[in-house]
Amino acid sequence: MDRCVRACGAVLHAYCLMTNHFHLAIEVAEVPLSAIMQRLLTGYCKYFNAKYDRTGHLFEARHNANICLEDRYLTALIRYIHMNPVRADLVARPEDWPWSSYDPRSDPGVDLEGFDPWASGDLQSVVLRKEAETLRTLADIAGEISSRTGVSVARIRSRDRRTPVIDARMLVAAEAVRIGHPSVRVAEWLRVTPCTMSRYGKESYAKYDMPDTIFRGK
Repeated sequence: MDRCVRACGAVLHAYCLMTNHFHLAIEVAEVPLSAIMQRLLTGYCKYFNAKYDRTGHLFEARHNANICLEDRYLTALIRYIHMNPVRADLVARPEDWPWSSYDPRSDPGVDLEGFDPWASGDLQSVVLRKEAETLRTLADIAGEISSRTGVSVARIRSRDRRTPVIDARMLVAAEAVRIGHPSVRVAEWLRVTPCTMSRYGKESYAKYDMPDTIFRGK
């Protein structure tokens, strides 16, 4: 697994090997997740079949995957992965399970009550929810950026691709995510795609010395 992930330019944030399945938290780069999983599962199947003199499929079905868009969600997701053996009554504490990446020194101790990454609906709402009154609204943030840049809020939310407008839109996105607005909601409000939000993160880092990790799982 380590060789496969590194060869694909990905980052493995967490793993847990259970008795009949496993969980991974992977940050992908140029190689898509589907290609990484195919390489990992095919390679292990060949090794396993050769070692135990067997043939045929080893894994029952295709992998399931969720996209992580926020650091807070990633934190809860990693703890969820590490707590799998405890929820399955295999061990009393996550540190007692040897087949995972759990490290008590980096355990955030996140409360996972109500958190289920495979539940239907808004998968990230439990972790990402904040009281609305504690955050400046997106309209207020856009108004502040509009005053600073001279680009109207309407143009910031438009399809205008001129550089001053994109720069203003990028500033709105960076400030909104920085104070706690989920990037997926900011993307909806700005009428851009999640991929565009990710690109804004990288460009913000280059242009304004902002950490692009506020846009994605670190």
